[in-house]
Amino acid sequence: MGSITLKDIRKSFGGVHVIHGVDLTIEKGELVVFVGPSGCGKSTLLRLIAGLDKPSSGAIEIDGRDVTRAGAADRGLAMVFQSYALYPHMTVRQNLSFGLENTRMPRSEIAARVADAARMLEIEELLERRPTQLSGGQRQRVAIGRAIVRDPTAFLLDEPLSNLDAELRGTMRAELSALHDRLATTMIYVTHDQVEAMTLADRIVVLRKGRVEQVDTPLNLYNRPANRFVAGFIGAPNMNFFPAVAEGGQAALPGGVQVAVAASGPVSFGIRPQHLRLAAPGEAGIPARVTLVEALGAETVLHARSDGDTDVLVVLEGQPELQRGQELALAFDVEHLHAFDAQGQRID
Repeated sequence: MGSITLKDIRKSFGGVHVIHGVDLTIEKGELVVFVGPSGCGKSTLLRLIAGLDKPSSGAIEIDGRDVTRAGAADRGLAMVFQSYALYPHMTVRQNLSFGLENTRMPRSEIAARVADAARMLEIEELLERRPTQLSGGQRQRVAIGRAIVRDPTAFLLDEPLSNLDAELRGTMRAELSALHDRLATTMIYVTHDQVEAMTLADRIVVLRKGRVEQVDTPLNLYNRPANRFVAGFIGAPNMNFFPAVAEGGQAALPGGVQVAVAASGPVSFGIRPQHLRLAAPGEAGIPARVTLVEALGAETVLHARSDGDTDVLVVLEGQPELQRGQELALAFDVEHLHAFDAQGQRID
């Protein structure tokens, strides 16, 4: 099976409260990604699910069975660590088979599982090597293979690609996605990398200070963030925010651009860098002065400062000729604006 349910999970270390009442259900076969800034509790939450730590209160269920106080070995889960955690004195074959040998599984079954995992991960030619003879990507495949041979109820992956270079991360990300499709097994994946989260996840759990801010599909998080924190965290480069005051159903952005909003008092408007453009002649726009131009070839990232000294990021297609200090106006389509109230909650 592979469904995992968290009910009002809380965790404290001494007087420090780390996880504050998390409720979450992960369905069988889902790939769910935990994201959030450093210290938000995503790895702690994963360790609680794994049984490596115990919650201070609340309940954890796997396939409807309460495992809150069960040991890690009794949960049927397999964890892949950031550090790989391979035994350096063992060959790849021995690393893959070691955990199964401890369960007294028949040797023929162990050999078959190791062969299947090695073939799936394309590491058959590495089986007689030791970890010190492998590249980072090869070690990561072995660490994943060690989890696969256990045929777990779910995989728990704690920033498994963070030690790899950018190009190899992209390759391994694609391989993990294909692996999940083949295995159809529940996976919980912790990362600080938004690209990994957006491309891998069926659903993303956004955490802040031990609380769940929003749980949704990647595109729903991007298109309809529940609050200003999620809006600013999901998406790269970060969303731009403009403070304003709403009165009579209207609010003014820098330059006097009027926007309708169903609120009164302090509000803020967010717009992604990709949704800003250079205003056409005669078109209303936000006045800004260019502070930096990053020409990346296929696109140009423009750093600017608007009236009110608000820093603005703009992503433009192609290679427009712009210079530091240039004055310009930035336009947008109203449907791309996100409005938030004084508490940072979304205004629809």
